[in-house]
Amino acid sequence: MTSLRWGLALSGWVTLAVVTLLPDALVLRGVVTTAFLLVCPGLAASRWARPGAVRARDRTALLETGVLALTLSVSMAVLVVEPLFLRDAFTVTRALLALAAVTSALTLLPRGGGRRRREPRAAGDSAERTTGSGRPEPPAPE
Repeated sequence: MTSLRWGLALSGWVTLAVVTLLPDALVLRGVVTTAFLLVCPGLAASRWARPGAVRARDRTALLETGVLALTLSVSMAVLVVEPLFLRDAFTVTRALLALAAVTSALTLLPRGGGRRRREPRAAGDSAERTTGSGRPEPPAPE
């Protein structure tokens, strides 16, 4: 596992530590929390949403990943915060705890929807042969 994935997995817990340990009026607390909420959960979720690996040299793919990460981050934050508000149980610590757990889980679990390996077909049976369309050939008339 790369250091980027470890950093992404630990980002929520570092943000939670910053929020609980630093004073309320400190600017660093707001900057770290905002950066985490806007980037990290969505970046972890975009690993699962994109079918292939993003090429680092392709600027369009990087832009798509950034927009997808921002959108998913905001969506995940809303999905976490709304139930807490409706239950009158909202605190920043609880919301960050839930988002940190989800971010870590999405980052550390193996990626879903990977490439499937095809088994080589046996070429001996005429019923298995296909035409160019991918459909089996009809049986030969007797």
